[in-house]
Amino acid sequence: MDMIAGRVTKEDFSDLRYTLEKALETTEFWRRKFRGIDVEGITPSRLSELTETVNITPHDLYRTDEVWPEYIRKGVVFHAVMRTSGTTGKPKRVPYTRDDRFRTGRQIEPWVREYMDKGDRIASFFPPLPSSSGMFAYGGFEAIAAKAAYYQVPIQYLLDKNMLLSELRDIKPTALFCLTATAYNLGLILPESIKKDIQTIVVGGETLTPELAKATLELFEDAVIVDNFGSTEDAITGYRVVKSGKTTPFTFPDSAVILKDNNDGYSEYKRIYITKVMHEGELTGLPLFNYDIGDLARIADGRVMNIIRVKDVVSLAGAKLHIDQVMEIIYDHPDLLDFVIIYHPLSPDNPRPKAIIRVAYREKKPPGIEDEVRELIYEANNPVRYEVEESKQAELIIEAVPPEKLRADLPQRLGKTKRIYIVGKDL
Repeated sequence: MDMIAGRVTKEDFSDLRYTLEKALETTEFWRRKFRGIDVEGITPSRLSELTETVNITPHDLYRTDEVWPEYIRKGVVFHAVMRTSGTTGKPKRVPYTRDDRFRTGRQIEPWVREYMDKGDRIASFFPPLPSSSGMFAYGGFEAIAAKAAYYQVPIQYLLDKNMLLSELRDIKPTALFCLTATAYNLGLILPESIKKDIQTIVVGGETLTPELAKATLELFEDAVIVDNFGSTEDAITGYRVVKSGKTTPFTFPDSAVILKDNNDGYSEYKRIYITKVMHEGELTGLPLFNYDIGDLARIADGRVMNIIRVKDVVSLAGAKLHIDQVMEIIYDHPDLLDFVIIYHPLSPDNPRPKAIIRVAYREKKPPGIEDEVRELIYEANNPVRYEVEESKQAELIIEAVPPEKLRADLPQRLGKTKRIYIVGKDL
């Protein structure tokens, strides 16, 4: 069953129609996509009916002559151009206007006003400006005149504990901005004198499960987590707040979000289609209708309770192994600390896709831990059990290692704490 969330009330329809009007007026891509469709009175429900034909994918973004609006291509308005690779594996260029900055401000304002508008000092571990993460954080906070200070911490400091601690002692942060796994890792290495001041942890870029959130909040006892669902193309599409013992559903302040069955046998996971909604008079750098980024929403009781990033799913023949399922098992286990997945996709040289889940144990290796983790994964994901154990079309290997060997011999880029490593491809 389809769902629609975000800016989808009747009061929002005039802004949605204005957004479409500007896209059709200035952008060849959308003129072609909407050709032959009655656009008068467009609504999110109508967009939901059109996802097969009216949509845009990450690969479409390379066709800038068609996708970028005329006012961007001709330099009519000032804009920054941000670089992103994301799911396509090679750089894409995304324009970001002054009005996008105001729109980002609206997207983040609800949680900023509640948790970060009291003279907070933010230590940001996102890549330096003009990365999209840094641009959204800096631009959005500035646009709403938040009472906060934004400190950019060089991401190289994550590799040098002495430099990291020296920097944070100078900053005296009350908030952290970073990737999801980075927040957990910081909780393991930072002294209590720094952690006790942290009130807010803003994360994104990776899937956050209840178990990982719980483990992070146990390390930062006075903090709440703001979990952002964002992309360079749409800034901070949605967010939720995670506190000890309580998690809010995702809220989408300035986008219309359509959630549709993925037709893959996993009814609780819905495919996400994003539509930007501008306010009257604004010009966004990149109009988006039904943006199919490939990410999935996990639904509970008709609400979006988690979002699974597309890079956090591996395919094992006819089954999908979702990283959130693995996280739930590892972070809920008293003897396990962390994990990575080494993925061998289907190829002419590899007739059976293979996932190697490498888990790090705390002190002493628990007897039989590999078989225990495998069985827990099978309990959570019967299609994976079938493909591995019965059809023999895929392989699943569990390796248990001490923590210092978890990331041995893996490709690593500064500032990215990755979970899935695809053999032959550095993500």
